[in-house]
Amino acid sequence: MSGGNLSPRQKMIGMMYLVLTALLALNVSKDILNAFVLINTSLENTVVNYDEKNESMYSDFNVAKQFDPIKVTPYWSKAQQAKQLSSDLINYIKELQIKLMKETEKITENEADTLQLKFVNAKDNYDIPTNIMIGQTEDGSKGLARELKNKLMSYKAEMLSLFNKEQQQLLNIDLKTDDVTTDSGKENWEMGNFYHTPLAATITILSKIQTDVKKVEYDVVSNLLKKAGKKQFNFDTIMTRVIPSSNYVMLGEDYKADVFLAAFSTTQNPEIVIGDYDSTKNNLSTVIDTVPVSNGLGQYTVATSKEGIFSYEGVLKLKKQGGGVENFPFTSEYIVAKPSLVVSPDKMNVFYIGPKNPVSISVPGVASENIKATITGSGNRITKTGNGKYEVKLSTGSPKNVDIKVSAVMANGETRGMGKMEFVAKKLPKPLSSFLGKSGEFSIKKRKVSTFPIVKASYGKDFVFTGLPLTVTNCYIEVYRDGERIYENNKMKTRFIPDAAREFFRERLRKGDKIFFTRIAVKDINNQTIELPIIIITVK
Repeated sequence: MSGGNLSPRQKMIGMMYLVLTALLALNVSKDILNAFVLINTSLENTVVNYDEKNESMYSDFNVAKQFDPIKVTPYWSKAQQAKQLSSDLINYIKELQIKLMKETEKITENEADTLQLKFVNAKDNYDIPTNIMIGQTEDGSKGLARELKNKLMSYKAEMLSLFNKEQQQLLNIDLKTDDVTTDSGKENWEMGNFYHTPLAATITILSKIQTDVKKVEYDVVSNLLKKAGKKQFNFDTIMTRVIPSSNYVMLGEDYKADVFLAAFSTTQNPEIVIGDYDSTKNNLSTVIDTVPVSNGLGQYTVATSKEGIFSYEGVLKLKKQGGGVENFPFTSEYIVAKPSLVVSPDKMNVFYIGPKNPVSISVPGVASENIKATITGSGNRITKTGNGKYEVKLSTGSPKNVDIKVSAVMANGETRGMGKMEFVAKKLPKPLSSFLGKSGEFSIKKRKVSTFPIVKASYGKDFVFTGLPLTVTNCYIEVYRDGERIYENNKMKTRFIPDAAREFFRERLRKGDKIFFTRIAVKDINNQTIELPIIIITVK
């Protein structure tokens, strides 16, 4: 493998790093220390670049795993191991750099974590870095450099273990921990890199090791991705898609949906055209509309102006790798319905016997003209009066409970039951009798009694139906003074008080007299005769 495919700039940085490391043995001038600062910054940027490249490969791995989990998962799992191993080692090296900055600069750990090398005052200090990395030994075996070396060797071995022996021979894991040759002769890796090395160089050496680790991660994961067969895929994104047979499911029926993987490219947009599809030519005979596409996904938008079921078809045109275009036809449909709100109280589903009871019926997703409603009970009727509006007329002999059953004609022409709702059949409430808007027993002035000519009957202002006919068919009038009846009239057959009674009220009524309206009878909308409560008036 070629590895990380270093750019010319990255190669130049590597050469400068080697030159500066060699110059350390000759002179630790301010210019050399500042040069290390520049190299360290470039190495930190290289780590960021490798992070982006590696994350791109992990994304490719996730796509491949979705498409072919059986084949890809073993390689994907190894890639996740490589990612974790690299992350652990990078974090360890970062902690070393923070420790060196903290103890050399005499600052807090948080300050050391954010302090840039160019702002460090003790760049030339080598006593503290040497003590940390080498320790009080002549071979560095008691310092953190030995611990770092062991971690690098373990990391290399674990990365190699992700492949068989034959595959290991093809890997180029450039992570050296061998002895180094200096002017003083051959030294072990720890002493050659970190003994008497100033802080600026020590931090830069650790940054260089971080780039080496990231490069190894890139080489290992790209090799695993290649073995997983990434080149079989022509798309950079695979997503799960769910397309239901219908978004509306009736109680008792099955919900059905197609669940599948959709592959597309976020960098190459297909052309999507709506029109009349000609299967003999695998193309459109007429073009009606085009669909805007972004990041490989098209979104078809249609303005709706009327209810109903509408269908459309079209072609998706996709460029092939070898050149040319391949057409993929499609067809679909949608239902347009007016927004509906159905509010059904739990304990007040009531129909009254006699009047026409209004009721609204709707089924979400089904046009009003495709809804049919029936009602149970002999002689009961339900009549459609408008868009979603109905009237129910119950017969006088209707049972206590009735059901409204609803069915709908679906898009495929099938008539499907939508269910039923139970209603309570009730008789109309008993009407109230009134005079001058008052019922029962009350007092009133003589002048008003003699001028008001009507006895009324109604169901009360709180009843849901207003204006239902009630015809007064009988009323008996009696007048008492000091307990003795002084007038009676049993000829009142309408709501109007007879002229003789009105004349008596005008000429002979006195304060304290009592007027009784009794035997008040009315006929309701069902032609049934109902006797109403009496009215007692005291003249004042």
